[in-house]
Amino acid sequence: MNELVPIFVHSSHIDSVQKIFLLLFLFQHPDVKGTCQEFGARLYLGNTALVEKIMADLQQAGLIDQFGDDYKLHDEPQVRVCLGYLAEAFADPLARQQLLELINHKIVHSDLPYSSTFH
Repeated sequence: MNELVPIFVHSSHIDSVQKIFLLLFLFQHPDVKGTCQEFGARLYLGNTALVEKIMADLQQAGLIDQFGDDYKLHDEPQVRVCLGYLAEAFADPLARQQLLELINHKIVHSDLPYSSTFH
């Protein structure tokens, strides 16, 4: 797994598999925009309240933008690069397992050089 992935996950508050699924979908379809209800139905994410919370978190992290009721991936090269590393990690079974452990157990590495420059 690229060394930036844990830093990106931590600094962007990516703390659930649902957030990863949504981000990876948006990374693969960068021009798609939609409402919480549309993303919830399209990605089988569950109830609208959960999707609204996910969207609010991702918007606060600077990963998605809101246009009225619609949301879209934030159009910034650094976000796309980090999401590319996240996609690579998720595609590799061993790296995916490490990523899921990082999220599920909220492993915090105090020695990582966290940066807010991912957004």
